Amino acid sequence: DSNMPRNLHNAAELFLRVGMVENAERVKDTTGRMLDMYADNPDGTTNVKIGQGCVCWTCGFCGLPKGGGDSKVAPPSSAAGKKNKIPKTSPGPCGNCGETDQTNYVRVTRKGMDDLPWIEAPPLTEEERKKKKDAELAAKRKEVEEQVKRALQERQKAGVTTCD
Repeated sequence: DSNMPRNLHNAAELFLRVGMVENAERVKDTTGRMLDMYADNPDGTTNVKIGQGCVCWTCGFCGLPKGGGDSKVAPPSSAAGKKNKIPKTSPGPCGNCGETDQTNYVRVTRKGMDDLPWIEAPPLTEEERKKKKDAELAAKRKEVEEQVKRALQERQKAGVTTCD
């Protein structure tokens, strides 16, 4: 289809053009996380989910569909430089909003190489999510306390007194 964006950058531009800023940000964020994982040179087996990625036109999510997309991974091409075939089945429900009709597969490509599977970190369990949130709050609290401490020290050096 000639109206279909050629890549995820064009998809983000389309979302912005029609005023869907959150969707454009979600395309950027979810794609960025996947690219960051590849930048860390993952081994493909340690704490990752791998499958055929998709983009949701309803919410802008890019990633594995609900259920992981494991069974929908396109088989590797037989020769380097060849494009993998996109599965003929529908992508399945969006991994973010659950939409089933407004999703399309995406290909992760490298110039002159085989296509790559979509790779992402598995979702956190409730306990892991709570620990992460608590750690973030503790770090933020420490940062604010240090800023207040520095500000009070600067006031003391300048001879400024506070009201009691």
